[in-house]
Parts: sequence; structure tokens; C-alpha cells
Amino acid sequence: MLLNMSILIVIIYTVLCMMYVQLNHHVLANMTGTVVAMTTGLMSNLTIGVILGMLFAQNLVVSTGISILFCFLIGYLIGRPLGLLAVVEGIGGGIMGGVHGAMLGEMIPKRQWDVMLFIMDAMFIAVTALVIYLIQDRKHREEGQVAAVSALKIAKSPAAAPVQTSFWMIYIVLPVVVLCVAAWLGHNPAAGEPPSSGHEMHSM
Repeated sequence: MLLNMSILIVIIYTVLCMMYVQLNHHVLANMTGTVVAMTTGLMSNLTIGVILGMLFAQNLVVSTGISILFCFLIGYLIGRPLGLLAVVEGIGGGIMGGVHGAMLGEMIPKRQWDVMLFIMDAMFIAVTALVIYLIQDRKHREEGQVAAVSALKIAKSPAAAPVQTSFWMIYIVLPVVVLCVAAWLGHNPAAGEPPSSGHEMHSM
């Protein structure tokens, strides 16, 4: 169950990052855009590589090959609104993350998959949240500069936070709670099923 939940989270959050970059590409100039593309491509493909390494256990060639395909796709899509340099950064970071992720997923014993998936998902959610925060912070700063040039009296009103508390609750806390429930249900044996000792190794 946790494996399916991990796949769903990676797809949804990667698409959200792509859409957010597309909507705010005008504030992602120079280094900021390349950092966003490289970080998103690296973390997305690292998590995808781990999942593929588990799905295609004992077949590292297939998991690595599919990971590389995802690297080019995600790197291009995340970097296209920001320019060629961001595309190269996204693909380069994605290839590094995808190849290492596939090897990591291959090396993890099946009885420890849930622990590794939970760690990877939590790290993926946290890093993508930081990317969203970075984009929102740049947007907030640019809007503040535009307001200052327009001679608006922003000094008398308190500055709004780049990202509200509700964002962190929905984007980080809620998915982590869902992951905890999925991990707990995955470890909870069904009725009438004897609990696993955790010492045997299974191949897919």
C-alpha cells in the first residue's frame, strides 16, 4: 500500500511543481530558475528511481533505463519555461538522482521497503515544499518592489508571509500523516493471516 501511495505522491507533487514553475517563471531568473529545475529534477527522479528499483527488483538494467527516460522527461518539462540552461540542469540533476535511486532501490531488502519509502517520501515532500517556498518568496519580493515603485504605503501595513501556515499543513503535514497511516496498514496483518517474522527474503 505504501508503494502505491509513494507513486501517487511523486506524480502529484511533481506535476504541482511543474505547474507552479510555469505560472511563476517570470520571477525565476538566472540562478534561482536553475536551482529550482535541478532540485526538482534531482528529488523527483531520485524517488522515482528508488520506486523503480523496488518494482523491478533483480533487474537493474530495466529500472535504470526507465529512470533515465523519466529524467529526460521531467528535466525538460520543469526547465522548459525557464530556458535552455534550466533544461540542462534539470536533466543533469535528474540523471544523477535517477541512476542512484535505482541502485538504492535494488539494494534495499524487501522487508525494509516500507522504512525506505517513508524516508524517501518525507524527504521528497520536504524538499519540494522548500522549492515552492523559494518560488513564492521570489514572487513576494518582486510584488513588494513593484508596490514600492508605485508609491504604495506598504510600510504602514504588516508584510504578509510568503507562504501561509495553511500551506504547510496541507502540503507537508497531511501527506506525512497519510504516509504514516499507509505504513501502519501495510504492517498490520489481515484478519486470519499470521504475522510475518521479517527474516525471510522474497523476490518479486
